[in-house]
Amino acid sequence: MNSIKKFTCILLAFCIVVSFGACGKKTEEETFSTNTETTTEITVEQEMTEQTQGVTVNAPESQAQTTATQTQQATTAAATVPIETQASTQSAAKAPAQVLTGVGKYTSTYKNVEQAVFYPNNIVNENKKYPVIVWANGTASSYTLYENLLTQLADGGYIVVANGETMSADGTAQIASIDFIISENKNSSSVLYSKINTDKIGAAGHSQGGRSSVNASSSDKRIDCVYSLAGSNYDYEAEKLSAPAFFVTGTSDMIVSSSRWVKPAYDLCKGPAVYVSLSGGTHTTFYSNAEKYSAYAIDWFDIWLKGNTSKKAVFRDGGALSADTAWVDFQSKGI
Repeated sequence: MNSIKKFTCILLAFCIVVSFGACGKKTEEETFSTNTETTTEITVEQEMTEQTQGVTVNAPESQAQTTATQTQQATTAAATVPIETQASTQSAAKAPAQVLTGVGKYTSTYKNVEQAVFYPNNIVNENKKYPVIVWANGTASSYTLYENLLTQLADGGYIVVANGETMSADGTAQIASIDFIISENKNSSSVLYSKINTDKIGAAGHSQGGRSSVNASSSDKRIDCVYSLAGSNYDYEAEKLSAPAFFVTGTSDMIVSSSRWVKPAYDLCKGPAVYVSLSGGTHTTFYSNAEKYSAYAIDWFDIWLKGNTSKKAVFRDGGALSADTAWVDFQSKGI
């Protein structure tokens, strides 16, 4: 009988050990699942930061009815956002640049903020000055996410200056980039020494960076024109804008709604302006696939920074942009 009892005790102890091990394994799986969900939530939170930074202050009461839809799309969009958007605002993303042939790049620091300069490689062999485009990033995003666009703009004959600021809405970082590039024009050790047309400067940006471009232009008259990708401007900011402005948005953008933020900015600005929406474009579309919109951006800057007025026809009703089936809801004024 004692032998049976001993066997039973041993068997029971064995079962307890096995059960404990199984429970431990399940706990690890649950922890992994929780961490995955948390990472997704953080990514969505970063994509929605603009709405928590004041963008929804003057939103209509009906917004509560669309919260579930916006959250669902933001989650879907977050799944396609490059991993760099999950980086903190203190570190630059490490996305590989798709640099085009003929474009040079260097980085510097100005007033403790990183500045990245893209320029046509043949700049050293030509006796002429180049116009400037200053770039502003979207919320919590590094300029490295936009290098495909920035290099294409430089390849189009522009000196393009981006910076490391990830919360750029007020426009001050973009204005600092102007100060930096003008100082480079006077720096005899810079490849850009005496190569910059400091009288021809455009501002461009995505999301919060689009808002920055409008605000920078309103407060700094050195800026001759604006190019805003899914910019999140308040009405009182847009109505101060008098420089020519090109507002680009996406029909499927639920982070910065076209009808709530982008189209009203176009309506309120006082100078020449264009509004158009990329069919099927989401808020994160503008991180990549710059080929979809870079050519029109270059056309826009060519008008106001290079004096190529023949390209105004592209932005008039019946012109190339309005006839392009990839784009919808085209409107223009004062062109």
